Amino acid sequence: MDVILRNGTVVTANDVYHADVAIEGGVVKRIGTALLDRAAREVDVRGKLLIPGGVDVHTHCETELSGEMSADDWHSSTVQAACGGVTTVVDYALTHPGQSMIECIEQWDARAKGKAVIDYGLHPTLMQPSEKTIAEMADVVSEGHTSFKIFMTGLAGFDEHSTKYVQAIAEAGRLGALVNIHCEDQTCISFHTQRLEAAGQSDIRHYPDSRPPISEGIAAQRAIALARVADAPIYMVHLSCQESLDAINEARAHGQSVYAETRPIYLHLSRERFEEKIDPERYVGWPPLRHADQMAVLWQALDHSVLQTVATDHIGWSLAQKKKHTKVDELIPGMANLETLIPMLYSEGVRKRRLSLQRFVAVSSTNPSKLMGLYPQKGTIAVGSDADIVVFDPDKQVTIRHADMHTKQDWELHEGFEVTGWPVMTLSRGEIIVENGQVLARPGRGRLLKRKRFADVRNIQDVR
Repeated sequence: MDVILRNGTVVTANDVYHADVAIEGGVVKRIGTALLDRAAREVDVRGKLLIPGGVDVHTHCETELSGEMSADDWHSSTVQAACGGVTTVVDYALTHPGQSMIECIEQWDARAKGKAVIDYGLHPTLMQPSEKTIAEMADVVSEGHTSFKIFMTGLAGFDEHSTKYVQAIAEAGRLGALVNIHCEDQTCISFHTQRLEAAGQSDIRHYPDSRPPISEGIAAQRAIALARVADAPIYMVHLSCQESLDAINEARAHGQSVYAETRPIYLHLSRERFEEKIDPERYVGWPPLRHADQMAVLWQALDHSVLQTVATDHIGWSLAQKKKHTKVDELIPGMANLETLIPMLYSEGVRKRRLSLQRFVAVSSTNPSKLMGLYPQKGTIAVGSDADIVVFDPDKQVTIRHADMHTKQDWELHEGFEVTGWPVMTLSRGEIIVENGQVLARPGRGRLLKRKRFADVRNIQDVR
């Protein structure tokens, strides 16, 4: 054997048990109590949790937006992920006008290939789809890229091209792929933005009012209705409020296949952050932070399977980039969040009895793996699965500081937060890539994943 992790507490989406885990050739070879095997490296992990590596299916590891290139790149982003216990990301490949999705995927992979330290997949983005674009979807799926992204905002001209977008959703359903939808209604956003500008209230403090919960709720309702027209499942990204959850519950009550994620920022932060005197631009995301009462709503939705996953929407910017624009409709969204996803979800979720250990693993690893065609290669600890395993110390207390993080952005979103529970070792395909905070992984060791078609999700809402 290459590695044996001895005396650990193995946690999956369904079980918690004590065992040794033996690894050979990058996969889990054997699981049992007091294994007689011997290995080149044996690690006593008594008192630690062994959890499947996190699978973040919503990242922007290295991208350009509003003419700005992100501060983080594929190396710094995936190092953050590895240090925080995330061993797989599925990144959004944003197509340019006139660019085919295959060309875009090749471009994104070329950026990642020499830098990524963990495995990665790619979601190509549908931007103003044409008949040619829709015809190309079959080739994209056959190449192992089994999900697509749609923005319901002016960024992608959704309203002008809505018929083609519905055709694309239908085609994805026919191919066994899953469309990921950004739900915000541009008409609602534009109306509120113009009203704020007329009132002289277009500064950062009023940013949440430019994209209120109803804009998300309207878009969620519309996305669900259009998916029903297309007769296809959908996955709704970064939901933040009750309005969207109501739409999901109603759809599922009528038998519709709708899946959804939320982001850490909506679980840990509220819109009062925009009242801060120092750099409130740090907190800008699409959609905005909501009132504090929505945090409890989202935790309950995670626990009761209304929401299936937590994903970061990670994109690291410098503070200068975040502060470059001041009007509500020009602010740059996003923040680095990969390194704190798993520890904060455990500390705020499991430690505070909002989530069970099994549900914690389900929403951070197993469910996203299933939804994006990676299970059981990823998302669980089982014989034959990739040995993507995090040795997690449930009692380690950490105060989050930018100085200790691995992002290239020059600030930390959760500066000063105190958490209990932190990864002390991360393995990717059986290789120890982080140990006690020391990064051991070489740039470029991460592999592009060819994913299965959308399947095996019939029981995903029952994973508790």
